Amino acid sequence: MGVVRKIFKVIGRILLVLLILIVIAIIASFIYQKIAQKKDRELLERDGFSHLYDAGDYKMNINIYGEGENKIIVMPGNGHAEFTVDMKKFSEHLSDDISLVVVTRPGYGLCGETKHDVTTEYIVDSTRTALKNAGVEAPYILMPHSLSGIYGTYWENTYPDEVSGVIFLDSVNEAYPELTDEELKETTSGLMFGVTKFLYKSGVLRAINDITSKDSSDEYAKDANALFALNPPAFSKSHISEMKNFNSNMKTAWASIKSNDIPKIYISTNYQTIQDVRDYLMFMDGEVDEAKAQEWFGDEQSDREMEYRTNRSKYIEKVGNCKEVNISGSHFIYEQKPDEVAKVIKEFADSIK
Repeated sequence: MGVVRKIFKVIGRILLVLLILIVIAIIASFIYQKIAQKKDRELLERDGFSHLYDAGDYKMNINIYGEGENKIIVMPGNGHAEFTVDMKKFSEHLSDDISLVVVTRPGYGLCGETKHDVTTEYIVDSTRTALKNAGVEAPYILMPHSLSGIYGTYWENTYPDEVSGVIFLDSVNEAYPELTDEELKETTSGLMFGVTKFLYKSGVLRAINDITSKDSSDEYAKDANALFALNPPAFSKSHISEMKNFNSNMKTAWASIKSNDIPKIYISTNYQTIQDVRDYLMFMDGEVDEAKAQEWFGDEQSDREMEYRTNRSKYIEKVGNCKEVNISGSHFIYEQKPDEVAKVIKEFADSIK
């Protein structure tokens, strides 16, 4: 029995030492993250990505690229904190008469948090407030990407006098399915979500990422990483509220639709040929996995996908005066084919002068 007690005593001491080391590592990671985030803010300010304006009860980061008379209000997709950096790169492909005004949402990157329930109405109204305080006057062209299609749809139907045109950039539309209870739980709560959130808040994820990541040759990579690392939207209170309201926010937007004459285009990104898929894989991976290409192209021809496209066409017709333009490729088509997207935007902006 004495031997057994000694073994358990040794094991207990080992576990205690391990626990102390873990606590020390967490504290060190927390301190490291605070120092790193301070440097992130300094980097973003130095590189010109920090421009905060009053949006009501929080500050919104708004970046303007270009001085053209055609002001395009660009709205990010779900959780895309570094979107403004992507748009900075994309703006270099646009003509001089176009100005990109990149807005964000509470809990994204440099944006502050809000105590409000993040609804469709709140997002649109707080964005309008921030734009006014930034000196950006209506009317303007809206360009919602992905999830922001919800807010763009509501905006142009509720405040049509402020909108001269809309470019739906592969955006969420009335054909998009609602999230299931299980999907909502995965993105806003649950064990894995809680553990990952703790690892971020404690600084452990930041420390691991900084140790293991490699330097990128992309001139804006550090800025993009800084925006994401400052406040990953997935763990912000505002973004969690936005996701919890995802289904009701869609219903609010679709209920607001009144067919109108505001000029619109919907840029879709469907693959038309197997070569389109191969091009995308080459863009993303630097090589083509033929089995994957064949599988993906098969999915594009599925009954489910065909039904989605049919319902999307009904939405495009329903909003009024909207034309679909397909540019085959990535959901982030402005990265894969920036010149093609820029050409479509230029032609659209010229058509509504």
